[in-house]
Amino acid sequence: MRNVVVAGVLTAFAAASAVAEVSQGATIVGTVTLTAADGDTFAGEGVRVVLACGTETATRSDVADEHGAFRFPNVPVDSCSIEADAQGFVAPPVIVVTAAGETMGTVLHLGIVPLRVGVNVTGTASSLAPKILRRSCLFEAGRVRERLSTKCTR
Repeated sequence: MRNVVVAGVLTAFAAASAVAEVSQGATIVGTVTLTAADGDTFAGEGVRVVLACGTETATRSDVADEHGAFRFPNVPVDSCSIEADAQGFVAPPVIVVTAAGETMGTVLHLGIVPLRVGVNVTGTASSLAPKILRRSCLFEAGRVRERLSTKCTR
């Protein structure tokens, strides 16, 4: 009877161990660096890092420490996207494919958002049609000299 109980416990332990091994997640670690306008780089302290994996419906986020380091434990085995969010900086997302029980490392480099300057003009075609210019006339020695587009009279 004692052998049967021991065998049952060992079987249950082996089954639980196999389930834990199959569902064991990965860990993603990394750093965020920011590149200034002059080309200098520095740690992305306080940068928010967002992780989105295909099998999870919710995203996870972490905040980079004073060295720009972040960590996501227990990540599912999947293809995951990592994005960093810092005002005035931009970078494309990084894709990481995780493996069970592995620690994956990545580095996110953020550069300054390009400055875009422009003028947007909106309106209908009729509102953008040329307008008649104001009358501007010069009177010189009894002669009327027209300026712009309207007729001048004395």
